[in-house]
Amino acid sequence: MKKIFITFVFIITFILCFCTTNAKAQFLEFSSVTFDNSGAFITLNSTDNLEYNIKASEINVDYENNKAYFELAPARISADKSYVTEFDNITGINIIQKSTNPDIVGITLDYKNNFKPEYINVKKINNTIFIKFKNPAMSNYYFQEIYKESDTISVFEKINIQQKLQTQRNIVNEINSAFSDSTNSNENENFVLSPQNLNLKSKFYINSITLKGDMPIIDGIGSFTLTKPIYLISPNRVAFDIKNTIVNPLLRNKEISIGNDKIKIGQFDVNTARIVITTEKPENYIPVVLGDSQRISFFNSYSTSPLNLYTTLSDMTSVTREKAEANNYSVKFAFNKPLSIGIKRNSGKLEISLFNLNHYFVGAINSELRGTPFESLKISDLKNGGAKIQIPVANNSDKYDIFLGADGKTLRIKLKSEVQYIPKEEPITEEIVVPQVVQKHTGGKKYIVIDAGHGGSDCGALRNGINEKDITLDIAKRVQAQLEKKGYVVAMTRTDDTYVSLQDRVDYSEIFNPDIFVSIHVNSSNSESPSGIETHYYKDNSLKLAKYVHASLLNNINAKDRGLFKSKFYVINHTTAPAILIETGFISNPNERAQLITESRKNATTKAIVEGIDEYFKK
Repeated sequence: MKKIFITFVFIITFILCFCTTNAKAQFLEFSSVTFDNSGAFITLNSTDNLEYNIKASEINVDYENNKAYFELAPARISADKSYVTEFDNITGINIIQKSTNPDIVGITLDYKNNFKPEYINVKKINNTIFIKFKNPAMSNYYFQEIYKESDTISVFEKINIQQKLQTQRNIVNEINSAFSDSTNSNENENFVLSPQNLNLKSKFYINSITLKGDMPIIDGIGSFTLTKPIYLISPNRVAFDIKNTIVNPLLRNKEISIGNDKIKIGQFDVNTARIVITTEKPENYIPVVLGDSQRISFFNSYSTSPLNLYTTLSDMTSVTREKAEANNYSVKFAFNKPLSIGIKRNSGKLEISLFNLNHYFVGAINSELRGTPFESLKISDLKNGGAKIQIPVANNSDKYDIFLGADGKTLRIKLKSEVQYIPKEEPITEEIVVPQVVQKHTGGKKYIVIDAGHGGSDCGALRNGINEKDITLDIAKRVQAQLEKKGYVVAMTRTDDTYVSLQDRVDYSEIFNPDIFVSIHVNSSNSESPSGIETHYYKDNSLKLAKYVHASLLNNINAKDRGLFKSKFYVINHTTAPAILIETGFISNPNERAQLITESRKNATTKAIVEGIDEYFKK
């Protein structure tokens, strides 16, 4: 009996230890802290791609000592950090690891008398914690400029932040030495700059370089902006300058081998870091901004696998052209996961490689950018996954700047041109166009437009001789037949294998004046792994229809639920009636492709769409 009891106790103890160990492992670890130099917010950054349900406690206030404090859990920080600062009446910030069982990070803010602690707002975006303050001084604090051509980068950045980073013993001395008007340096390691407004010449501090295989990764603190590469000969090499940057003195001029090539980082001048790669083919190296926007890699496009550049795949969710101002134009791309972005610029074009991009919309991009300076932009698959945006540079005077959202999921491309853009005129024909009259419907019947995606010269997605345009037309005809049996009046944007432009589909729908518009498509991806069903809507009047049809698709088809998406597809954006676009499955997935062409899958899809429409009109 005693042995049984001891065994039981041992088992219980083992289970408790195992559970405790697992529980302790479920925390978000912050690797760095970044200040927004306008005083709008600070961020606690993590490179972890897993989603953690981290929570911030209520903000507590010690009015007697002018302190506000709160906790983040479950969380850890690599080392305690103290900052002397003076923005938004905050005079100091302390971040400590309060405990590791449970995992709690404590944050204390010292403030002046006229500061109100309720101004503090803590938010989690992805795996980044934003501590935001009221009345930010800059209008577009969300974006970090990662590449710049348009103007000379400012040598002096006017900010009020002084840092004492306990994990970097030499940073304070280095900043003091580099930014002092004299050449004297203070060797006292405990020296802290006195609180005052500084003309700080650095936005980024490079503190380490590591190799991941043959790929160098540069890590730092702050925010960096890349510029055009400089190509040199005898020997062949490429140089990348990063303005407003200080290099850890331990790294300066230290040469590191990357295969047969060499990389070296130097302090080119008091506020410019220069990275030089010596190689026979310097044009093969592309600077890559990694998903956390804190690290830069240099990717050899000829010999290195891009798989080391990311851990998660990202899907494009929207593309938006932004309002032009003078000769400044911009376009914004949104994604559901942080991006790993490579930038290559030569005299003829700008190339932006999105190494972890999994899914994008060629049709939506083309239609959204039509009539803008970006209409010649092309997007295509990369050989080993991901996609490449290519922008031809028509005028040598054109300058491009690239911005990345703080969460790594929004990409903005800006063009500054000395030449005013004039949209291309449509060809003039002799044909007299007779205005079409919008149809008026009576009799209480419901009118529906069914849009079979693609057609004619536009095959849509293509795999192993199977065309998207054939699948969509087949399903559209079946849906038409079943709806008409139920008494609906149905119009088709195409009834055979002919090309119909996106605008013609919209025009036809507007003339027919339906109660709803349903576009049928088949999805595709660079990777074979994605599968499942998506339903897209854009306008608020379309959400109800999207919900009913999507639910019906899931009830009738044994496929993965990829969800509802608010997407700016041309046909569902420009139609007046409630409009949805259905992605019935992935032609790029071998198993789902085999199902999509079967009678059973086509019939199930038809039944689901019809039943979803039926339920929509009944409610």
